[in-house]
Amino acid sequence: MENAELKKNFIENYCVKVKDEEGLITYEINTEVNHKDEDGKIQVMSIGPVNEGPIKSVLLLGETGAGKTRVLNTMINHLLGVNFDDNFRFQLKDYVESDDLLQVESQTEYITAYIVSHQLGMPIECNYMLIDTPGFGDTRMNHDKVPIERLTIFLTSNCGIDDLNCVALVAKANQNRVTSYQIQMLEDFTSVLGSNIGDITQLLATFATDDNSAVVDVVKHAGVQFVNLYQFDNGLLYDPLCDGLLQNHKHAYLTYRWNRMQAEYTRFFEELQRSIPVNLKRTGDLLLEKKLLEETKIEMIDVVKSMDRIINIINNKHKEIKKIEDEVNRITVTTRREIPVKAEYPMTSGYHVHNCETCQKSCKICDDPKNLRAAVAGTGTGVGTAVFSGIITSLISGGVMGAEVGVLGGPVGVAIGAGIGCGIGLATGLATGLVLRKTKASCLSSLYGQCTSDGCSHDMKSHKIETRMYIMEEIIVTDDNEKAKYDDFKNTLRQLRTQVEENRSTLNDFEEDVLQIAHALLRH
Repeated sequence: MENAELKKNFIENYCVKVKDEEGLITYEINTEVNHKDEDGKIQVMSIGPVNEGPIKSVLLLGETGAGKTRVLNTMINHLLGVNFDDNFRFQLKDYVESDDLLQVESQTEYITAYIVSHQLGMPIECNYMLIDTPGFGDTRMNHDKVPIERLTIFLTSNCGIDDLNCVALVAKANQNRVTSYQIQMLEDFTSVLGSNIGDITQLLATFATDDNSAVVDVVKHAGVQFVNLYQFDNGLLYDPLCDGLLQNHKHAYLTYRWNRMQAEYTRFFEELQRSIPVNLKRTGDLLLEKKLLEETKIEMIDVVKSMDRIINIINNKHKEIKKIEDEVNRITVTTRREIPVKAEYPMTSGYHVHNCETCQKSCKICDDPKNLRAAVAGTGTGVGTAVFSGIITSLISGGVMGAEVGVLGGPVGVAIGAGIGCGIGLATGLATGLVLRKTKASCLSSLYGQCTSDGCSHDMKSHKIETRMYIMEEIIVTDDNEKAKYDDFKNTLRQLRTQVEENRSTLNDFEEDVLQIAHALLRH
């Protein structure tokens, strides 16, 4: 009576009818989410009213298609006391509703822990945590390590599981071979759960309609240690009921199979009560350290890759700097040139120059005839010679004039005439000498004809007589185009050197990160 009341209350409070086929009603169990991690694809669901009683935990492992979901549903129907003749069955949802209402994901992609709370009418006063895992070999998974990774996340998260009472390895009863991939996956699961899980591992053979135990030899050959074999014939869980007298024999046969299946589940749960659990605290700690180790290794690799990238950038920047420096060294921004400049030249007093304005050069340097002292004393020069010749000529003319005066005045007249002649002759000679100076060969050629100075062939009339002469003065000339290129290159060099320094600073930061990560690696 208690069992019937249990099932009635459970249907009314925790189920929704989803199917009614040939007299067999299927109720979908409403579960309450205790914990959910959409990124890690793990969740903990509660079935029935929560209580603080002890929990026996069962972890289901197996390939996709081995029948884990059917085993899970059969276990729940068994715990709720469903009999073969009951016109209903219970089942769990086979999908997960995401926070995005438009997205629905398969339940089998998650690690889901179902906490089946004890209720009045259940055979054993105990709560059960039935942990369903993704099947390894599931083609919907992105890679083979997904089930292992999710199991690691589950065991290291705060999901309320401290002890594990059973690792239920689910496999088809008629499986007659094992692949290297299956062996590798089982070894990976063992490495995650710990080497002592063999003491709590049970082999659950599904689709066991006869005594076919080929899977036992296969599992043993794979080196998997387990305690007991349970043969589950779960196929008739949702078969329609048999009605009518003609179906009596079939009904009896199906009842026999059902009872046999129930007996195996009873044996399984009784063994579960006696099992010594494996504490997962240390396993979780080790897994957490292993996870941190892997994450730290990945972080180290990422930092080293970043350092390598920065070093390559720095090297490339140095190459750019060298290339631009070579370009800068080839640029001639300024050049030195000589240009003619008219300036005072420290000539001896009494000299002048003949400057060609067309050529902008001083062609000839001559004495200055306007200098009286040069005219009188410079007899050794062209100017002095000219003046001296002029004086002699003028004295002769002055003497003639004085004689004429003297004749008129007797002897006294002669003396006076001679004095007058000398004075007139000297004055006239000076004037004549100045004029004759221009007729001397040294300057005459500077007044008439074509210039014979090196590099000049212009008429002397175009020359200027000046006391300033042309000299060649060196000046620095700037090429504006080259100067612009030079400035651009210099600006680019400054930017590149700034970038190199910034990259060096980043590299130093990475070096400090590497040191810290190395210490973390040692700790883990």
